[in-house]
Amino acid sequence: MADLFDKDKLRNQAWSRFQRQVRRETIRAPKRGAEAQWFRDMIYIEKVAMVVNWCSTKGITVIMAKKANAVYEPDSKQVTLSGRASPEKMLYYLLHECGHHLIGMEEHHERFGKGYPRGDVMNSTSNFEHKLACLEEEMEAWHRGWKLAKRLGLGADREEFDKIRVDCLRSYVDWASEKKKQP
Repeated sequence: MADLFDKDKLRNQAWSRFQRQVRRETIRAPKRGAEAQWFRDMIYIEKVAMVVNWCSTKGITVIMAKKANAVYEPDSKQVTLSGRASPEKMLYYLLHECGHHLIGMEEHHERFGKGYPRGDVMNSTSNFEHKLACLEEEMEAWHRGWKLAKRLGLGADREEFDKIRVDCLRSYVDWASEKKKQP
């Protein structure tokens, strides 16, 4: 079940996490400051909301679902964002998906404007050229997402952004480097 982005719902979830953490910390010695994490979550929820507002000016709908990470559907101009991710990760996933939107606009980016070669034939989507084009697009989407963060003045954490970026890109590198199995 997917819902439209709801800042208040995210705030309530952050508050619930904070309360659970406080209860756990009273039982055992505190490892991590629940208050500091709650405050950080509140800041990142506001940053996510700023990007969602930017999305709405571009005709992009942002919905929340119980999926991993995020995905951008260019035909419907919809981003599906993981409601299970922390607000900070949500921000970085959303920026990346906005990067896909930005590079998918033919009038703004000649190289990726028509998308990478998707192909209807199975061979075209499993060949190395296609995989490399996908990897290039993913890398460019992360780059454009970071540029958007700077343009919007989000003050995002570059080190954390890069950790998420590298983790996500690693799966594409692994996929692209897979050798075809002989029958």
